[in-house]
Amino acid sequence: MLLVSTLLLGACASNTTDKTDSTSSKEESLEIVTTFYPMYDFTKNIVGDEANVELLIPAGTEAHDYEPSAKDIANIQQADAFVYNNENMEMWVPSLEESLKDGDVNVIKATEGMLLLPGSEDDHDHDHGHGEERHSHELDPHVWISPYRAIQEVESIRDQLIAAYPDKKEAFTTNAEKYLTKLSTLDESYQEAFEQAKQKSFVTQHAAFGYLALDYGLTQVSIAGLSPDEEPSPARLAELKEFVDEHGVKYIYFEENANDAIARTLADEAKVDLEVLNPLEGLTKEAIDNGEDYVSVMEQNLVALRKTTDTENPKEETAKAEKEKTVYNGYFEDNDVKDRPLSDWSGEWQSVYPLLEDGSLDQVFDYKAKLDPSQTKEEYKEYYTVGYQTDVKEITITDDTMEFIFDDNSSEKATYRYAGKEILNYKAGNRGVRFLFEATDPDTKAFKYVQFSDHSISPTKAAHFHIYFGNDSQEALLEEVDNWPTYYRTDLSATEIAQEMLAH
Repeated sequence: MLLVSTLLLGACASNTTDKTDSTSSKEESLEIVTTFYPMYDFTKNIVGDEANVELLIPAGTEAHDYEPSAKDIANIQQADAFVYNNENMEMWVPSLEESLKDGDVNVIKATEGMLLLPGSEDDHDHDHGHGEERHSHELDPHVWISPYRAIQEVESIRDQLIAAYPDKKEAFTTNAEKYLTKLSTLDESYQEAFEQAKQKSFVTQHAAFGYLALDYGLTQVSIAGLSPDEEPSPARLAELKEFVDEHGVKYIYFEENANDAIARTLADEAKVDLEVLNPLEGLTKEAIDNGEDYVSVMEQNLVALRKTTDTENPKEETAKAEKEKTVYNGYFEDNDVKDRPLSDWSGEWQSVYPLLEDGSLDQVFDYKAKLDPSQTKEEYKEYYTVGYQTDVKEITITDDTMEFIFDDNSSEKATYRYAGKEILNYKAGNRGVRFLFEATDPDTKAFKYVQFSDHSISPTKAAHFHIYFGNDSQEALLEEVDNWPTYYRTDLSATEIAQEMLAH
């Protein structure tokens, strides 16, 4: 980010007078700078003739690694609006935004309010020895490659542009409606094409197609990670060759504008064909001049993918992945379970039940239904409604006390002592641990018995937890498996909590 900061100083110094000089021309037509091609195409279809839209990152330039020049930054600073996808894609944007805070540029994030998938399983893995959670996972920014989510991005850009320029609401709304109709037709085409897919797994050059796979019931098997510059290990290539052989894969998908050497090597070794699958991170001027756009390229991608999905997979019925047997998922040895102090849960915590009620978690249930279609998103929401339900909206915990704050703002506080741990065996074959606490004052008006569960089995600071409380007995609480009020720290926003839930 040092490069961006340095360029900002130069750009600010060399363009101080231009802003004033351009005022009259900007009154006639809005000037909007967009980062890479999908943002350009989405925005252009929304604004129509109401704005001039500029594409910042040219075709052939890797959007993941792009760094803006002084001229690029000056163009952004002189614009009326700046549209980008997400800081996990355009990683230089957060530094740039600092320089725009005091200016007149409206910064529009296309994924505003959208939850993103974790970058990979490794990025949100858990310590197998102690059950500790890592929250430094990278998020997958490639949402535009799924027509289902492209619709959401267009709606988000439209709404933010209308909020910034309410006098253009009618034009933006009309233009967006026409474009959204095209995207909806594209979305329906993808749904229909893959509903009865014979082969659900497709092998790609890099992991850019996760949302497309998720939204249409497919499985992306990537050679590299989120960045096309990542190189797989020899072991990974051997594993992929075996997968291709066993599953009857006939095509390896590569990208025209990226280094395809690894994809070609795998295709040669597995004796299968190569086929283009365009992640649309860039579109050449020639392609644009020839009438190509987001919709037409995604239609070409659909044709390319059907070469795989219309081919029989001899192992399709057995292709379902088993749940990884980690501590977090409930697989551990008895002697690994250790006593834990109340301080593991110290802090100020908020119930997630109000977030479920106000719809803040609806995207989580949508994701869950696609990751595991055994239930619909409505059924998942109903299940979690029972699980999260509580009238305790906040809990404050110290090393030896708990204060429960109720919906009516009344509160009860007590001192607690550790009362041991219990291992529970579940029907699914996994297990859980409850850590038990009891109030030291038998006449307290707070809950006499409290149990914690947070997927950890030994001392570690909790990032969130499920809690069981009551006044009958510890044994009675151990019988409760349907209602498990869940709490996250009070300094997290609704979106941050939902994103954390999705990561686990």
